[in-house]
Amino acid sequence: MHARLLALSLASVFATSLAHAQAPGELAPQPLAPTCEAACGGCTQVETVMARRWSVGLSLGSMSLAPEGQPDNKTSFAIGELALRFRATPHLELELAVGGGRERTADNQDGDREVNQAALALRYRFRPEEAWNWFVMGGLGGASVVLHDATKQERDDAMQPLGMLGIGLERRFHSFALQAEARAVGLGERKDRSAPVPMPVPVVEPGAMTSPPLVQTPTTPASEKRGGGSLTIGLSYYF
Repeated sequence: MHARLLALSLASVFATSLAHAQAPGELAPQPLAPTCEAACGGCTQVETVMARRWSVGLSLGSMSLAPEGQPDNKTSFAIGELALRFRATPHLELELAVGGGRERTADNQDGDREVNQAALALRYRFRPEEAWNWFVMGGLGGASVVLHDATKQERDDAMQPLGMLGIGLERRFHSFALQAEARAVGLGERKDRSAPVPMPVPVVEPGAMTSPPLVQTPTTPASEKRGGGSLTIGLSYYF
């Protein structure tokens, strides 16, 4: 019995001496935490969408427009669009886009008119961190529908306010992405709607019998409000 008590006392003294022998501030070795490879067989860090907040996109497609109240009188255009986008938050994205294209006739030939547009838009993405993500958008800007050989002044005078709402689907591959987008488009009154139309001045020979001249009031162009839609497919690069 005494021998057992003596052995326990010696063991406690030996353990205490070992603890005091450790240098101040020195930590006892701890078991290593399992590495990512050991824990899950080789994890890879996923890059958040906020790491690449800028993107440029190029889209091609078609647009159809019809005068207000004449939905069957449609004009079709083959269009292209170039866009610069900035990701403000994971869900919200700002877009500045310019585009346009030539009229396409029923027999798939170039027509006489063309459309040009520029807009500032906002996108809301519902699944921003997923490879497949869809979004809704809305934008305001300006557009003109003129003859393809119109002058700059004629294009400026034909400018109309533009509003659009759309929905799209994107498949992202790290820095690149493919997208499809459908939009509803509306164009307001033309800029030059209040400008009078020049009227011809009749030439009267001296001494000729004439009836009293008719008083003609300058008229204005009819409302150029238009509505329609567009469908495009595009490629984007994120940086």
